[in-house]
Amino acid sequence: MKKIVIALLLSINLNAQIDSLSLLDSQKKIELDTKVAMSKNYFLVSATILVGGILLKKIDNDIEILGAGGSLAATFTTSYYLAKHLVYISRRNRFYKSHNLVLKRKSKRRNKFKYSS
Repeated sequence: MKKIVIALLLSINLNAQIDSLSLLDSQKKIELDTKVAMSKNYFLVSATILVGGILLKKIDNDIEILGAGGSLAATFTTSYYLAKHLVYISRRNRFYKSHNLVLKRKSKRRNKFKYSS
């Protein structure tokens, strides 16, 4: 099943970088990219819960909703997910550097329309 998923992903993404990699390297690349994306999502959710809990505590100390009482636990989980995300990023960057791959970064969209006064 795992090989079928990898073959489908490789056939969808016909990139010259992936074509030059072996099947094991391509699998490793997909796994590292997925781990980085997932760890980013976990970190963002944890940070959102931490900020929400702190804000709820600032509003009213009697509120016991969604992380308001767990600010200490949210602090540790947020730092844990941040460290985990940074480890995955460093592993992915080392893999890309060792295989001479270019990391595609999303460019920020700039407003193409300039308004004149």
